[in-house]
Amino acid sequence: MAKSLRTFPGTLLLVGCGNMAGAMLDRWLAEGLDPARVAIVDPVAAPREGIAHHASLAEWQAAGGSADWVMLGMKPQQLGDVAADLAPQVGDDVHLLSILAGVSLADLAARFPDARAHVRILPNLAARIGAGVSAVASLGRTDDRAVAALLKPLGQVVPLADDSTMDLVTAFTGSGPAFVFRLIESYAAAGERLGLSSEDALALATATFGGSVALLADSAEKPGALVAQVASKGGTTQAGLDVLDEGGQLVALMTNVLRAARDRGRELADIARRES
Repeated sequence: MAKSLRTFPGTLLLVGCGNMAGAMLDRWLAEGLDPARVAIVDPVAAPREGIAHHASLAEWQAAGGSADWVMLGMKPQQLGDVAADLAPQVGDDVHLLSILAGVSLADLAARFPDARAHVRILPNLAARIGAGVSAVASLGRTDDRAVAALLKPLGQVVPLADDSTMDLVTAFTGSGPAFVFRLIESYAAAGERLGLSSEDALALATATFGGSVALLADSAEKPGALVAQVASKGGTTQAGLDVLDEGGQLVALMTNVLRAARDRGRELADIARRES
């Protein structure tokens, strides 16, 4: 199979390369991105073969650093310090990409006013295996084909007209894998409490969630229709569903989970603005 990023135009700088940015980069490298055209600025990120690794922006700049594409992947609270050092290198030929929670396109445009384009991307960790989902919104003279070439190897891409819903999307899809992992972990723990071994409980829970999601993705039916195919009146499944559905408690719980994550994203954005 041809690797989609062998001919990606330009050079790429990652400012911050933690779990999410690192997952994206590893996927891009697997898809043919030339490591010689990539640089990382991160004092603690694991080194990657063939990629220039710098502990600071000053070190990158001293090495003659320049880039056509810059992706911000550090903590949102660091935006002020990073922008002060980096903005002079982000001119009208540079695409600025950001995966920073809570940092809006308007914030990015204010910090990096000379960039050719500002692109806000909200991926999730399943990008590591090409099964993620990335919401994207942009301002400026965006090279849409090149942005699409970067995002397609990560999984499904959802273009947004603007970034007004990004705080919710951050909670919904960006944080979502952690919530799903916790649900699987809790499901397995419940099985263990009721008599399964910890190994069997986790294996069965993982397979049950994985198979159910795969079936839903492959089906034209809504979740409720598939529920009805499993449950029968007065049966074992319905007995469990009665507990889950009582008083709308499950929807209420998930609403509170998403609200808390969304609101924290907004708080982080406010902190980043205050510390500029």
